[in-house]
Amino acid sequence: MKKIHYLYTLLVALGMTLLSGCQSFLDVNVDPTLKADATVQELLPTAQFYTSEASYQQAYVACQYAQQLGSNLGTNGTDAYYEAENASGWSNLYLYVIPQLNTIIQKGQSSDIPVYVGIAKVLLAYNLGIATTNWENIPYTQADQRNFSPSYDNQQAIYTTIQKLLDESIVELAKNSGTKPTTDDMIYGGDASKWTRLAYSLKARYAMHLSGQNAQTAAQTALTALQNAMKSNADDFQFAYNSKNLSPWYSRVALANSTSNLSVTYGSTFVDLMNGKVQNVVDPRLPIVVTLKTGQTAYSGVVPGSGAGSTVDFTTRAWHSNINSPIVMMTYAEVKAIEAEARFLAANGTISSTGSTADAYNAYLEIARANMQKLGVSAANIATYLAAESVNVGASKLTLLHIMREKYKAMFLIGDIWTDVRKYNYLDFPMPLNINPDLAGRRIQRMKYPSSELTRNAKNAEANLKQPSVGMWIYTK
Repeated sequence: MKKIHYLYTLLVALGMTLLSGCQSFLDVNVDPTLKADATVQELLPTAQFYTSEASYQQAYVACQYAQQLGSNLGTNGTDAYYEAENASGWSNLYLYVIPQLNTIIQKGQSSDIPVYVGIAKVLLAYNLGIATTNWENIPYTQADQRNFSPSYDNQQAIYTTIQKLLDESIVELAKNSGTKPTTDDMIYGGDASKWTRLAYSLKARYAMHLSGQNAQTAAQTALTALQNAMKSNADDFQFAYNSKNLSPWYSRVALANSTSNLSVTYGSTFVDLMNGKVQNVVDPRLPIVVTLKTGQTAYSGVVPGSGAGSTVDFTTRAWHSNINSPIVMMTYAEVKAIEAEARFLAANGTISSTGSTADAYNAYLEIARANMQKLGVSAANIATYLAAESVNVGASKLTLLHIMREKYKAMFLIGDIWTDVRKYNYLDFPMPLNINPDLAGRRIQRMKYPSSELTRNAKNAEANLKQPSVGMWIYTK
């Protein structure tokens, strides 16, 4: 596999450093993977760290477009569908994540340590998934260190590559031989079975991305993969932080908000799904996930595109943004949401139809149950919520909107939720106020290629550049 590495950005990489104190092998003030002789034990934790960074960088933008978050900065923020480059996400991908993962694959193959190879291929597939859902066409097969102007692979080719990498990872992980990760695997501690379940879960996720093209094919592909996917919250794909190695939601958003360096807060679309306004039942996750401003008692999020209307603060007291919060990248709750959607579509369900199978309905109920258990909601409160009339609708009245609402809440701050939101034409979400006039009243569909890429690789970047309201290939039949 060719190593993807832009030389023209290498100087940037040489100036960047890892956060210190995450584990003993990260207790340094320079990135050990910049050494020519970096070991796989050094490469893996840093690649995982930057994978977590990629997830945060995507979610910071995508979750504003998906209205989980809203801007605190007035009427021309990202939540009003103004274009965002996510330049940090782009440079992180090409300077760190992919070069490190390709090096692990190369070293792992030459040293016959297949578990490292398998893990790296899972992570590579996941990162390509982030990139293509952000920008659609991206450099891949020609973007090696000898090419200053790589051409772009189209999105269809990227999705084929993702599935191929995941299939290969499953084969490598099954070998389970040679030197294996231990503490250098900061996600699953070297547990090849958990990495395998993640690979199958990601296969299902990316299969369902294509359900708008062919619902039956996507559903059947996903359901086949789900037979070997995550089995419980213990399998969740997340990266841990602590008081030394700070979570970006804590350090860059919540702490900054506490000193009046405002950026984002909770969006009204998300909060209204929690506070009873939409579902006529208060979600018991509300006080765990969302924090009120001082003196406020009623939960209201910022109205998209207004910069106003919020009684809540994104603070260091919430589950996702405290000092020990992980970056969550994929969960068992999402797997159950994928199952519910796939079973609904497999039974010939559509966005406008009502009713499905008992299996689809049971998977739908498990979305909220699993996420609530993860967040520490009591069993009694879980039972009360699931028994509410608007939630406990029965299989005969189940709709895709029911499924997607529960998925939307369970995937708070997981950027891939924007893929689902776009796939279903933004569901029943309101149009932002003061919407970016360049969109002429249409919804935002993509991030913008970074200015650095449009300068350094202008010919190829401009050939793939599309207007922000133009839908991606994955959403076309």
